Amino acid sequence: ILKLGPLLSHIYKEWSFYFLNYRGDSVKKKYRLKKNHEIAAVVTKKQKVAGEHYTMYYQKRLDGVKIALSAGKKYGNAVERNHAKRHVREILRPHLNNLPSYSLVIVIKDTSKNVSYAVKKESLEKLIEKMKRKENLSNE
Repeated sequence: ILKLGPLLSHIYKEWSFYFLNYRGDSVKKKYRLKKNHEIAAVVTKKQKVAGEHYTMYYQKRLDGVKIALSAGKKYGNAVERNHAKRHVREILRPHLNNLPSYSLVIVIKDTSKNVSYAVKKESLEKLIEKMKRKENLSNE
């Protein structure tokens, strides 16, 4: 057992509480696409870009970016699926202000399960660029 003085003990408790309850700059709820009919509308529109680890369905919208994430049961148990979604949210977080106004549905493929975070990040950023290029070509 670690013996600390009263002051250090207090600081240790405060910091451990802080780290256990710190949520950081997570993706805000205003960026999440929640309703089933909204997700279905984006997917049935069939505008998509696909890569080795992700498939991204997208649709133009008027009021900012909304994102839905999906990892099928083939990916693994709930803990593994939630971990994969946390990775995707963290990768997308710095890009939210730079993305055009779209509804995005990102399907996480089970091939991304055994790859490093850096590879996942590169793959997702390539998909975002691919989507932007595709949209620029269709608008011209």
